[in-house]
Amino acid sequence: MCNVCTRDVAPAIETPPAKPNRTLERMKKKHNITTNPHDEERQKEVAYQPDLLAISTQYSKVAYDLFKQGLVRLQETKAFVIATRTPQPLHISLALLVVVAWLLRPGPAASLRGWRALYVAAVATHLGAQIWMTLISGVVLFFSLPRHEFGRVQTVLFPVYYAFNAVVSLLAVLAYFRTQTLTHFQHTSWVQLALLLAVFSIEVYVRLRLVQPMLRAKHVKTQMEEAAGGGQEVGHLVMGELAHCPRYIRVLKTFRAYHSTIAMGTMIALGCSCYSTMIIVDSMCL
Repeated sequence: MCNVCTRDVAPAIETPPAKPNRTLERMKKKHNITTNPHDEERQKEVAYQPDLLAISTQYSKVAYDLFKQGLVRLQETKAFVIATRTPQPLHISLALLVVVAWLLRPGPAASLRGWRALYVAAVATHLGAQIWMTLISGVVLFFSLPRHEFGRVQTVLFPVYYAFNAVVSLLAVLAYFRTQTLTHFQHTSWVQLALLLAVFSIEVYVRLRLVQPMLRAKHVKTQMEEAAGGGQEVGHLVMGELAHCPRYIRVLKTFRAYHSTIAMGTMIALGCSCYSTMIIVDSMCL
């Protein structure tokens, strides 16, 4: 070892031997207790055996740790953030309070009124979502944002929109059928049932079979346009040099074929929803 290392090494400090505990020694003599740390059999005999309280405490600690970890994971989820940091849960609570107050009013059976309320609410919610997404939101954003920015918004909204509409359409079908079951099909409109089933079928097919292929084609198209320096125009398409690229033209045609099919299904579903609303109005005027 060099001199520098020798100087850096601190001298070992000798620890004095531990002094025997006089109180402990007196207690051993009084009760005739002999200890031998080298006797393993004796050590096993006198070793501490956990009782039921100790075991339950240990498992309680494990359960508490698992609960704490689950709570941390829950607080990191989007659902928890939405429930605690946005006003949407308050809106839902207010709507449920209004529905409960309405159901408690005197009148027909609460079960029948509840199913009718679900049926009307589902049809109204579905029609409102269709009008907002198709006729307002899509048009305003398309003529306000650069084309690729608008595409990114639609990429997020499209799957959620069609999944939400399919679920609401299914609720409308179930609620209407249950309502007719409770009234023994006295005033059943089979046209209404057919319209609801048609809307549900269209939206399920669009969500499961058309949305993902359309988004994949859109992703490839966007990548090619960004590589060519396009996609920042608002409200229209400028192909530029890509107009002479056969691969881009094929991808563009594929995207437009899927998009046109989805748009056609959306318009048919919107027409069916409007007609369903008119049937509800006619039933109210009887």
